[in-house]
Amino acid sequence: MRSATLVALTYRTRMALWVLAGSFPLLTMAVWLTVVAEGGPPAGWSTGDFLSYYAAALVLWNLSGQHVIWEWDSDLRSGDLSVRLLRPVHPFHQYVTSDLGYRLLFLVALVPALALAALLVPGLDYPTSPVRLVAVAAAGILAYALGLMMASAFALLGFWSTQVRNVWMLWWGLGSFASGWVAPLPLMPDWLRTAALVLPFRSTMGFPAELATGRLDATQAGYGFAVGLGWLLAFALLYRVGWRRGIRRYQAVAG
Repeated sequence: MRSATLVALTYRTRMALWVLAGSFPLLTMAVWLTVVAEGGPPAGWSTGDFLSYYAAALVLWNLSGQHVIWEWDSDLRSGDLSVRLLRPVHPFHQYVTSDLGYRLLFLVALVPALALAALLVPGLDYPTSPVRLVAVAAAGILAYALGLMMASAFALLGFWSTQVRNVWMLWWGLGSFASGWVAPLPLMPDWLRTAALVLPFRSTMGFPAELATGRLDATQAGYGFAVGLGWLLAFALLYRVGWRRGIRRYQAVAG
């Protein structure tokens, strides 16, 4: 983690570009604010509600651990995984700690900025209590862990196929509607909202964001944690099985 953090600090311009690329939720927020201004609040969502939701979504988007799939895919294609296998630490832990080193820098910058914005920007408000703060922090950790494990499990398809990136983009492209990324799930059609409650995508963004904005009661929060933990265990099992079978097929090839 320390090594990855030092690398991130060295390439500061690249980090700045990543932050800009990760500001997509703010563009979606701008669209919804235009809708509110021209047609009135949809389904009881005011301007402040959208500000609070998408500000939280910005932090969660930059906290996502799904970027590891690109490293896995690149190493499998180039044969660099062989170097990782020679080290006394499992490749999974190498990818995780490297990613965490970058994410820590995002958190150091974004979380204080969000707290300051909540104090200064009218309408940007989060209900706070010790229990809620702990629950939101736990939901954020769960979101990161689930995104990381989901991406890692899909990355192992690289032992059998060269189309991992395309498969992942298809998976996440469909999931972006069920995650609360394109729009808050309460504003989506009933059938999609019902499906999203049992799919893994909501746990990576919509659930923590709704929890932070105070839109979930204790029962709904408990259900959200249960779904997220269930999918985390499922993808951990898939990863374990995929690694054991896939590593037997691994042949280092460059190009």
